[in-house]
Amino acid sequence: MAFLDKLTKGVSKAAEQAKFEADKLMRVNKLNSEVSQLTGEVERTTAAIGAKVIELRKAGGLQLPELDELVNRVSTLEEQLAAKKAELEAVKAEKFEEGAPVAQATVTPSEAAPSPKYCPNCGVTVQPGAKFCPSCGQKLG
Repeated sequence: MAFLDKLTKGVSKAAEQAKFEADKLMRVNKLNSEVSQLTGEVERTTAAIGAKVIELRKAGGLQLPELDELVNRVSTLEEQLAAKKAELEAVKAEKFEEGAPVAQATVTPSEAAPSPKYCPNCGVTVQPGAKFCPSCGQKLG
């Protein structure tokens, strides 16, 4: 009889532990989901703040020298993006002509030259090949 009591207690303990672990897993998954949702909200809100700061800076309503380099970088990227979109549309519009030479992809000098790197954390310009940001210490690459 002692054997059966011991076995019953062991099975009961294992069932309680399994229930605990299942409950813990459900709580962890729920919290991970909530953390993910909040992280997304923070990122979207931060991006909205950044867009508003750029808008205000360009309109002259926000004068902070610390922003000049970043706003100029955004303007440069927007110009590059517009040029690439136009190039993409031109390539999409091309039609095949039998007997016409096939265009070869070429690298323009601007693509061959390395563009300046910026820290994704603080936005400061960093040297090509740098492993860490000299301003905030963020790991790069």
